Amino acid sequence: MWWIIGLEIIICVLYSILVSVFLLGWKRIKPFALPEGGEPDFLVSVVVPCRNEERNIEQLILDLAQQTYRNVELIVVNDHSVDATRALLEKARCRYPNVQLVDAIGFGKKNALREGILKATGDLIVTTDADCLHAKQWLETIAAFQKKQSADLIICPVSLSADGSLFSTIQRVEFTSLVASGAGAASLGMPIMCNGANLAFKRSVWLRSQDELHEEEPSGDDMFLLESVKRAGGKIRFLKAGPAFAVAGSADSMKSLFKQRRRWTSKSPAYTDWQIIFTACVVLSINLIEVVLLGLAICDTRYLIPFLVLFFGKYMLDACFLSSVRRFFQLKYVWFYSLILSLVYPFYIVLVAASALIAKPKEWK
Repeated sequence: MWWIIGLEIIICVLYSILVSVFLLGWKRIKPFALPEGGEPDFLVSVVVPCRNEERNIEQLILDLAQQTYRNVELIVVNDHSVDATRALLEKARCRYPNVQLVDAIGFGKKNALREGILKATGDLIVTTDADCLHAKQWLETIAAFQKKQSADLIICPVSLSADGSLFSTIQRVEFTSLVASGAGAASLGMPIMCNGANLAFKRSVWLRSQDELHEEEPSGDDMFLLESVKRAGGKIRFLKAGPAFAVAGSADSMKSLFKQRRRWTSKSPAYTDWQIIFTACVVLSINLIEVVLLGLAICDTRYLIPFLVLFFGKYMLDACFLSSVRRFFQLKYVWFYSLILSLVYPFYIVLVAASALIAKPKEWK
């Protein structure tokens, strides 16, 4: 029993340090506001890979056509869609001349991104997903931030839409914890997370990094780029500004959520950055030991107190962190939803990790 308690204490200390570092980093990020006058004039290339997105593609094109920043080229790469996606894109090209349609030669999201970026002519590349929504000042905010920072890679904020159901709200809360943790870490010079649904980078930086993007992996174009830029000593910044959000669609079922997170987790063995690996190991370990202690407590009541101490201690840490970022991410009732998430997350993350390591997914959608 004592060795498990000792392990629990060590993991709890490491997890507490991690959360404290993320919180400190988050508080150090200064909000960015659009300056008056002096709008950037460089070309921004927006690259969107898509596959079977007939439900979302028209809204995406409309969002991007209404951007206040005008010096933009939009490159949509159709990855062998079998629905009406391509026909809708052809229709959009008639209304919006700056839309370029690229039919992917290869297969997969990574390939679609690569083909789109190689077609781009802008110095700054911005990637997003076909199911994302954007404010009208999205690109203007990113361009103004880049003019001020001249970053190699900009991690932009991402949120999930919620339809009012408990399932979608819990997804949004969990996803917010990931994005905010990555932002806090980046502000302290130890970036560990980004999301290709809202990412900006210099085209020249991507060209230098393209041989390090692990084409053999079905996903991870964003994280492997972050690793490469970080390894080269590049400048990585988080953009803390409301108009810079991309709002992605939440999963409509537990099955689709599980498949998405398994795909994300499957690339973990290819990571080489020790800070990313350390964070992933600590997070998995504290959830794994929580599941183990619960199982032991069911069989032996001596483990009940250690389990309860771990459960409520972790819940308090997570809820405090989410409470600190709730205004920027527009979250409500974080203490309640953190409690719900705490009840299910350990089982969910352990299952996802085990599934991803046993059988790697082959497709991005």
